[in-house]
Amino acid sequence: MTAAVVLTPVSTPLAGPVAGPLADHVLVVALAGALDYTNAELLRTDVEGVLGEGHSELVLDLSGLDFCDSTGIRILLAVRKLLQERDGAVTLAGMNARLARIFRITGLVNAFTVAPGLAEAVDAVAARSTPR
Repeated sequence: MTAAVVLTPVSTPLAGPVAGPLADHVLVVALAGALDYTNAELLRTDVEGVLGEGHSELVLDLSGLDFCDSTGIRILLAVRKLLQERDGAVTLAGMNARLARIFRITGLVNAFTVAPGLAEAVDAVAARSTPR
């Protein structure tokens, strides 16, 4: 794992409409800290390390991400490309106001499914996907 950004797989079932275990093809990962040019490549390695062959959907909980520069955004796009090659997608949850604004201004909000919170993100994945 990287020093400045912590990647934590989330395995506990969520409360509410998504209660219960996640489908095997869905991986939920929480990021915390700062994602920038000093650690972005390491994050990509970390994500690829936790993604199993059967995972085609990735939910990134960004609620603990304090900072993300353009290199970090480039890595998020690279992870998105990796999941698209598996006929899947990346869903972003819990972006802070600054990051959400950057994604809106640049149009990147259209490249990802974006949800206000983790429960909504998992619901969005469940609504659009079936196990592969």
